[in-house]
Amino acid sequence: MNFKFLSVLAGLLLPVVANGAMPHVGFYQTIDDETKSPKSIVALYEYTDGDDVELAGRIIALYGTDGAVSETLSNPVRVADSVSGAPKMVGLDIIWNMEWDADDSRYEDGKIMDPKSGKIYSSLMWQETPGVLNVRGKIGPFGRTQYWNVMSVSDLPLDLQNLDMSKWAPKVIK
Repeated sequence: MNFKFLSVLAGLLLPVVANGAMPHVGFYQTIDDETKSPKSIVALYEYTDGDDVELAGRIIALYGTDGAVSETLSNPVRVADSVSGAPKMVGLDIIWNMEWDADDSRYEDGKIMDPKSGKIYSSLMWQETPGVLNVRGKIGPFGRTQYWNVMSVSDLPLDLQNLDMSKWAPKVIK
């Protein structure tokens, strides 16, 4: 009898949970594949695209060679030369159209851009280890996975600790 009650309760609560914030919305430290040093901070945020709620990612800070944050949204310097229009790297949306697949517990069907080359790839995101997000860019079956570290708001530079991402939508530059 308790099992039936729990089943009914789960059936009633599941839609409420499904309509909450998307998993993995927040801040992530990316790591350079070659140097293994911190490279950037990316904010993953949700936005509405028609009737769908999707996930996007924007670079909000860059690290310098000394390992400290050298640029934020309030002082962008470096330019993404290979991206159309040569925008600043900080403020650049590098992930968009990611859709949550609850069956596989991952985001899929989205795009990710390498801001150095300007190339755009299909993308998947999932979490296997607490505190680490797997981010994969791929063409067909071939690709590369990066491991992004979860950051708390208190880990961010002061000028980024009160970001309001609620009205953000990706500005995709192709």
